[in-house]
Amino acid sequence: MNKTPVIQRALHKSGLYLKKYSPVALSCVASVGVIVTVVTAVKATPKAVELVKADSRKNHDGDPYAYTKKEAFMSAWKCYIPTAAFGLSTIACIMGANALNSRKQAALTSAYALINQSYKEYKDKLKELYGEEAHNAIVDSIVSEKCKDVYISSPSFISSSSLDFGEGMEPEIIRTFYDSFSQRYFETTIAKVIEAEYHLNRNFMFQGVIPLNDFYEFLGLEKTEFGETVGWSSCNGDIYWIDFNHHKLTLEDGMEIFVIDMVFEPTAEWMEDL
Repeated sequence: MNKTPVIQRALHKSGLYLKKYSPVALSCVASVGVIVTVVTAVKATPKAVELVKADSRKNHDGDPYAYTKKEAFMSAWKCYIPTAAFGLSTIACIMGANALNSRKQAALTSAYALINQSYKEYKDKLKELYGEEAHNAIVDSIVSEKCKDVYISSPSFISSSSLDFGEGMEPEIIRTFYDSFSQRYFETTIAKVIEAEYHLNRNFMFQGVIPLNDFYEFLGLEKTEFGETVGWSSCNGDIYWIDFNHHKLTLEDGMEIFVIDMVFEPTAEWMEDL
């Protein structure tokens, strides 16, 4: 049996393995090198101090502390040769790992650019051969498969308020709503309700106080007498956001009504902060 192909494959795999994990290996070696550099420096320091003192006694009539900076360097530098060697090796490993990572990033960027260009060419050719509608149909199909139902809720001080109107609710279809505070029915779209709640809270954040009638005005409803006398205030620090709770109610005749509850009901105390 010829072992040459087996050996070649093994060497090839080893080369690929080393190429793939070289940055990790160099980073590990550099980490160890930092520790070894510190340890060798700590061990060399007492020996270096003794050499400096000994040379100072020889050169300054027995005084161990009369050495100059230059004399101290000349006396102690040999003790730090291992430290310098480990330090330079550590720096080399760090720079090598950084260079390899830079090459990898450049290669990945080139690959992504190539894939993006190929996808663009494919998309353009698809539109050219089958039209824009075919492309949109494919995109819509992918989105439908990836899409998941999401239940949106918001925690409040008392409980969690539901911001979801139910599954499959198209926001632009006119539906029947019920305002539990004013106890009246009205027809509008889910998008209009969410927009009204957003603008109410936006103005509330800017002004600090706001009457209930502002909400009805955003919904396109007639103002009420009590809607001008009750409202919300953030001046006393109780609330800074008006939470709404939505839920769907099915009547006995099968009619669906969307109920809007206010977690923090408006009060007459808001006028004290005007």
